Amino acid sequence: MPEMSFDFDWVDSEGVKGAELSTTWASLKISVGDSVVTRVEDKRAKTVRDFVYVPLYPLAEWLATNWWFLTYEFQNPDRQSNRDFQRRHSLGANRVGYAFPDLEVVSSGARTTLAWKRCAPQWTRIEYLSQGRSHVDGLEFRQVSYELIDSVIRRLAAHGIQDTLLQEEWAAIRDSESDVEELEFCKAAAGLGWDPYDLDASERDEIFLLAQELEGFIDEAVQAFDASAVRDQARAITSTIEGTKRHSLPLHCLKGFQLENASGSMYTPPWSVGYELARKLRHKLDLGGQPLSSNEKLADALGEDQVLVERATQSVESLTGAPLVDGLVSLNEDESASFAFRPTGEQGRRFSFCRAIAEVVASPHTRSLITKSHSERQQRNRAFAAEFLAPSMGLREKIRRSVVYGEEVEELAEEFGVSSFVIGHQLENHGIAQLADQAFGRTD
Repeated sequence: MPEMSFDFDWVDSEGVKGAELSTTWASLKISVGDSVVTRVEDKRAKTVRDFVYVPLYPLAEWLATNWWFLTYEFQNPDRQSNRDFQRRHSLGANRVGYAFPDLEVVSSGARTTLAWKRCAPQWTRIEYLSQGRSHVDGLEFRQVSYELIDSVIRRLAAHGIQDTLLQEEWAAIRDSESDVEELEFCKAAAGLGWDPYDLDASERDEIFLLAQELEGFIDEAVQAFDASAVRDQARAITSTIEGTKRHSLPLHCLKGFQLENASGSMYTPPWSVGYELARKLRHKLDLGGQPLSSNEKLADALGEDQVLVERATQSVESLTGAPLVDGLVSLNEDESASFAFRPTGEQGRRFSFCRAIAEVVASPHTRSLITKSHSERQQRNRAFAAEFLAPSMGLREKIRRSVVYGEEVEELAEEFGVSSFVIGHQLENHGIAQLADQAFGRTD
């Protein structure tokens, strides 16, 4: 996994107004692996260089005031076009008149995704030349951010500057991180998109209530909840849990498989872990590359009664109250797993059921939510389901060309009992073939 760094040297501010700005004026270089995020063309000096001249105080303040969001608020479909989410995660949206790069920071758990693009900040004479996207170790991102913030605070203190928003915010963060209960509270609040230090009493009580009602589900729940309807969505989950016991499955084929095969290096992408788990389970079940295109075939592969599989994968109406939750895995008193899935077609519920199997394999004896969020847990279970139902081995045997067309994708989707979207991703993610629309460009 590539390393990330903030490299800087203090320089003369040349008369910049504002004590915290002039005191922290510096040359700043941001690197991600071999890429230099801050590579710029200076049109005034007619040079290209790897650093910019900016005050570090605004950068440190942005990192601190958005600390919980940058580390514990993940992406989901509803947040992709949400301006508040973009503001919390985009340095470019917080330039405050200075030439910071257009850098977006979004965590998914143990990994943090950094994305940057070419831009020419308004009212400046520079243009950023680099663009890219990379995943870095989340702990490393926090560490280099810690070091930059601490350096700025020490610089302020050395010049007698006290009581800034940065200093107050950072002190609160350090206190929260040293208290286990307060840390969990801040993580839950940030997952909902709420600033843990700017909540009224009712909002704080809401988070405490969520933690009690959704014990075992809370981490994934907050990443998939609409913060404006928390109570309704929590009620949808709790009412669904109560009715899951009749949807249990023994899943004898997974006994002894979980702990042996569920581990993955923190440097291994979650989708790769999901793919590998699916391949190992298919190998254990001696499935080769054959499709599992119906509940009957899936039940036979798992060694389960088809009636029980049908019952476990039936729609549960109460889950419609949580639009980004596709299903859940609960536990019975004997620690067997029970399931519930949102109303959708048989194909979609079968895919969600296989995502749930991934949770039973990778996180045995724990409750799990199946959601549309982009957390690493959800990335892993989506990859598992795709590979378990439409194995790359089986697809590779059927594809003889480097480019496939829409009708071929539809035929494969029908044969494997999954959506054409899943087939398209499998073909491309495993390097089997490229979709014609993307190979040649759309003509419609």
